[in-house]
Amino acid sequence: MTPRLESSAPPGQHAAVLRVAKVIPQTTAEGPFERCALWVAGCDLACPGCCNPALFDPDSVDPFEPGALLELLDRVHGAGVEGLTVLGGEPLQQPEGLAWLLEQAKRLELGVIVFTGYELEEAERHPSFNRIWANLDTLVDGRFDARQPELRRRFIGSANQRLHHRTQRYADPALWHGPQRVEVRVDVDGHVEVHGLPRPVSRLTRAL
Repeated sequence: MTPRLESSAPPGQHAAVLRVAKVIPQTTAEGPFERCALWVAGCDLACPGCCNPALFDPDSVDPFEPGALLELLDRVHGAGVEGLTVLGGEPLQQPEGLAWLLEQAKRLELGVIVFTGYELEEAERHPSFNRIWANLDTLVDGRFDARQPELRRRFIGSANQRLHHRTQRYADPALWHGPQRVEVRVDVDGHVEVHGLPRPVSRLTRAL
């Protein structure tokens, strides 16, 4: 059975609501240039070896309301951040909220990258995908496969995953080649967050 691509927002929720698990307002580990990275919660693909298994459960976090998302985008845009990367979890399992978020990002002229475990051919069958595609620059598709580590491209977890450029903004292959990056952040309370290349992230997370 193909894992679900939900066709509508849950009953009683505004379509723009997203279940956001984590936000890094400024990072260079989740795509070219300095970006805001946003992870959503909820994924029934459950790829073996995923570095974010805590995000499989959509109920693990409370939804972000539209106003909070707009405030976030305005803040990072004002700070000179070049773009937005959306990861998960599985962003395409919240299609209406994702489409709305990407529309707001493009309104601010932020570059948009979305990582999905679905292949493009699967995603294209979903009725909401046209809105999502129309407002992103690059889609990274395909299940994460821990048996095929990516050795040539940066920002990408496994060699089977593909880049689909709707625009030329990130189409230069040089932007995707180079050493992989892992970022470790420690907040004032001593809480440690690790993100970037999946395999080192998984090892560091277990160690910490």
